[in-house]
Amino acid sequence: MVYYLQGLSKPLPMDQIMKPFFELMQEIYIGAEGKPTFVIDNNPGHGILETVKKMSAKQASTPSHKGGTTIAAHTGHLKWALDYAMEFYEGKTPHRDWKESWTRMEVDEQQWKQLQGELLEAYHKLVQAIGNVKDWSDPNLLKGTLALLPHASYHLGAIRQLILLV
Repeated sequence: MVYYLQGLSKPLPMDQIMKPFFELMQEIYIGAEGKPTFVIDNNPGHGILETVKKMSAKQASTPSHKGGTTIAAHTGHLKWALDYAMEFYEGKTPHRDWKESWTRMEVDEQQWKQLQGELLEAYHKLVQAIGNVKDWSDPNLLKGTLALLPHASYHLGAIRQLILLV
């Protein structure tokens, strides 16, 4: 399939669009592992999963201020968002309450490790589902897929700022 982008003299095949998408998803969630980067530092350990792995449950549960959010909440929200997106790739039309994605403010060590594992699993599952898409004719599917990148980047930045506070 080819996708026409305004201003291009010729269409781009979807694999030329999706290859960089997958590379950026890996950079943001997993890290760059010394490769050139476009969003994060290229040192190991700068993706979301490695960043939160360095935090204790107590640190992850420490709010930025009274009534503020936590690293655990951002991590839980990202997992929720990936699960939400996954429902679209499974052909469902999810009806979820966005507020429910912010309910996990505190975690103990076991819950924290479990949440990190769930986020990694949700990431791998979603990347595989996106890789299996054959029909990109719905512009909302492509737009929603591409929106996963700035969404995750925002939360990585927020998590890094929270780390400075805790």
